Formats: sequence, C-alpha cells, structure tokens
Amino acid sequence: MKRILSRRAFLQGSGAAAAGGLLVSKTIQLEAQPFFRAVAPSDRVRFGMVGIGMQGSGLLGMAITIPGIECVGAADLYDGRHTLAKEITGNPNLPTSRHYQELLDRKDIDCIVAAVPDHWHRRVVVDACNAGKDIYCEKPMSHNVADGLAMVEAAQKNNRVVQIGSQRVSSVLCVLYELSAEATSSPSTSALIVPIRPTPSFIRSLVSSPR
Repeated sequence: MKRILSRRAFLQGSGAAAAGGLLVSKTIQLEAQPFFRAVAPSDRVRFGMVGIGMQGSGLLGMAITIPGIECVGAADLYDGRHTLAKEITGNPNLPTSRHYQELLDRKDIDCIVAAVPDHWHRRVVVDACNAGKDIYCEKPMSHNVADGLAMVEAAQKNNRVVQIGSQRVSSVLCVLYELSAEATSSPSTSALIVPIRPTPSFIRSLVSSPR
C-alpha cells in the first residue's frame, strides 16, 4: 500500500534528519560579541533633554545606558520633572531649566532629544537646527504639511541630523530589511530606519556625519 506522507510529517522528518546531521558533523560554536564597544573620551556625545514627562523620562533613561553618551542638561516647564531628570541620570547637579533655548545656546551640547507636546515639534526642531544642534524628536513629526516642510527645510539649510521616532516601523525589522537589501546587492531596494528610541547608531551618526 502506498503511504501518503503529510506535510507535517515531512517537515518533522526533515527537521529530525537535519538535527541528526549536525550531531554527527563538526561542532559549531557561536561566540557572543559585545553589543557596545569602548568609546574614546573624544568621541563622547553630550545631549540635552527637552521634555521629561512620561515619554521623555523613558527616552532619557534609555539614552544614558549607551556607553559614551551623557546627558548634560534638561528642560521642562515643571520643577518636579527637573528633580526627576536628576534622579534618572543620578546627577544631583544636572543643570535644568524651564527654557529649552538655554540648552540650544550651550556650546558643550552636541544634540537634543525632545519629547514635547505635538504642537511644539516644529518650533523645537527648527530652533535646534538653527542653533546648530542635531535632534531626535518623538512622533508625530507634524500635524500638517507646512510644519513638516519647515522642519525639513531647517534641517537641510543647517546640514543637521534630524530623526523622528515612530513605533512598529523601526529598529530590528528595518535593520534586517536593510541587511537583506545589501546581501542581494539590489540598487532598487532601500530601507528607512527610524528608531523608536535613540539607538547607538543614531547617536554616533550625530558626530560622524559630514557637516
């Protein structure tokens, strides 16, 4: 009698055969590589945090875990959030202000991480670009086309790095898509990488990008 092999049985059998082959072959050892590398003092990135609410406090806590990254100032309208920023950074002497322009005026700040109300995005991004600061800003980029165009124009005019965070279209998925495009060497394939959090690659692009 002819035996009918189901798809499930075939896959199970194939998997077992493959596993058996690996057992009798040479052992494959995978060595973990450190995700972060040591950062030279000259490559440190100093940023100012604008907005330390629910989203901003999370961004701040995430950003300072990256080696070579340091928060050197924070701005928020509420005094209680100044205290929160000092607690998150572990720096009781962290300079804080109610006016984010004070961060833009500081020469020792390389970039800005902003988590402000949506209707403030245009103003903060444009001001940061005009002050010569790169900036990561939370989503949405803008509520209308005019605001978005003004932000793009400011970034291009001042040759700044501007990153807008967006959930579910970022990080690992887009990186994998980009790597697959490089592997196939297809010039027609591209990926837009917009991290949900300020990633190491974004932070380091702030100091490595041509001016």
